Amino acid sequence: MATPAQIIANRLNAQKSTGPSSAEGKAASRFNALKHAASAQSLIIPGEEEAALAELADQYQQQFQPVGPEEALLVEKIIAADWTQRRMHRLETEVLNALINQQDPDEQNPVGAAYINDCAGPNALQKIFRRREAASREWLRSLKQLRELQALRFTVAPPPRAPRPHAPLAQPQATIPLPCPSDEAPVPKFGFVFDESTPSRLAPLT
Repeated sequence: MATPAQIIANRLNAQKSTGPSSAEGKAASRFNALKHAASAQSLIIPGEEEAALAELADQYQQQFQPVGPEEALLVEKIIAADWTQRRMHRLETEVLNALINQQDPDEQNPVGAAYINDCAGPNALQKIFRRREAASREWLRSLKQLRELQALRFTVAPPPRAPRPHAPLAQPQATIPLPCPSDEAPVPKFGFVFDESTPSRLAPLT
């Protein structure tokens, strides 16, 4: 998996490429997706237009902007599966018309008769249906894989979390020193206190 730095670099490089600006350049670039596809030559059969396939491929390329061989391969699978489904629709119409032409001109229900004869014989319509359904599943599977792959590429890893600041340590509070017993103020005395310097008024006992 690409690193976050590589993802950002790829996205910045993709923004620098704006493609051709002139009408001639745009017309020529329409076939780039088709020419670069590994199975491009096998996608065209007689009766199909290369320009139509190139237009379809260009639409998918513009929509998904694949980066790297994995995404490019998935886009090619999506294009091929889409083109196959369109081909099966055309082929079903042509086969049904051919089966109808094989019926008796007096047949009142030529379409039904053609279908019955096909079911009893080559069963071409059922084979076309299965091929179209298989292409539809391939289209959905490739589209799901491409979206998941691009979601991983577009998701940039979140920046590392800053270290959580530690709470400041509580400063020790100043303690008030208790007075020593010698520093204490004299405790006042309560009650009667005799003053020895004053003569007593009591008469001595005889």
